[in-house]
Amino acid sequence: MENQGQRNGNKNNPNQFKSITDWWQQYSPQGWGEMYAEYINYTTSMTEIYKEYVKSSERMTELYKESVKTTEKMTKYWSTRFPKPSYSEEQRREKQTSKLKDKNQQ
Repeated sequence: MENQGQRNGNKNNPNQFKSITDWWQQYSPQGWGEMYAEYINYTTSMTEIYKEYVKSSERMTELYKESVKTTEKMTKYWSTRFPKPSYSEEQRREKQTSKLKDKNQQ
């Protein structure tokens, strides 16, 4: 008997009806329509973000290309002003050191 009373008591539980109405609102055609509208808004905002990202990426590519051109021009300019020596300072020192070692060994 007690179990039957509990079962009958559960049928009148307001939370039970609330969960059913929540479920119906979520999965009803109107609920699906609201979710679809939210999805469209989300997709639209993500598309705008993506477009901004593409623009900034294109601008970064342009800046990189300009930087490469400028670097090439400066390299050409300085290489004509200061031709590369046949020996670097380090190579000269090594040569001098090896000569001194050879003299000391004799």
